Amino acid sequence: MRKIVGIVPKQVLWGLLGGMLMAGYGWVGQSDYENEVTNAEWYCQMVQDGLWPPKPGMSCPAPDLSPSERLVSL
Repeated sequence: MRKIVGIVPKQVLWGLLGGMLMAGYGWVGQSDYENEVTNAEWYCQMVQDGLWPPKPGMSCPAPDLSPSERLVSL
């Protein structure tokens, strides 16, 4: 390992380290995004089933309620 570090210029090693850090940051950001999309889909499904009230900021479709369910959900 010391031979490799001695042969390769330090700028290349710092560039590789920076590239690995940027790739790790992108990977974590992508997994956070996928988690948020999954949570939003699950929330919209719960709203569609009539179990949770819709949030004003979410673009979930309003649940289809029959008249008997409408009285219960009030």
